[in-house]
Amino acid sequence: MSFFIEPFLGVLAAFGLGRLWDWIKDRRNKGKLKENLRNELEKCMNLLTGEGKLLPTMMWNSTVTSGDVKLLSFDERTNLSSVYFDIENHNYEAKRVRDSAVIAQTGPRDSTRDGKKAAIWHWERLSKALIENEKVLKQQISELLKESWWK
Repeated sequence: MSFFIEPFLGVLAAFGLGRLWDWIKDRRNKGKLKENLRNELEKCMNLLTGEGKLLPTMMWNSTVTSGDVKLLSFDERTNLSSVYFDIENHNYEAKRVRDSAVIAQTGPRDSTRDGKKAAIWHWERLSKALIENEKVLKQQISELLKESWWK
């Protein structure tokens, strides 16, 4: 009977040590992940200058696709995904503003009521909306970066 107990305890100890090592490694990786996400969000804040620049999302996208998002708590994932959703929307809108700028410069010459080309009027309207959205997004990111769980 003792020849079953010794191997069983050895396997149990190995399993326990493996779980402990995974916990230590995940804890270290969680800290690095948060640091990288924070750096990316700070870059986003610096790029929100009213010029319609595209914002980086590579760190978040790789976190989600690699499965490392499981290292974060539910609240952290929820808050981050909400802000990154708005960042993706900003990037989409910034691309549309760029597209409308090209059309305004090279498009048809028809005029609107106030004498502006329709394409220029459309581009200006989209640009104003993008600038307003940038202000809101900058505030959201700023509030997220103040959360206590970043430490």
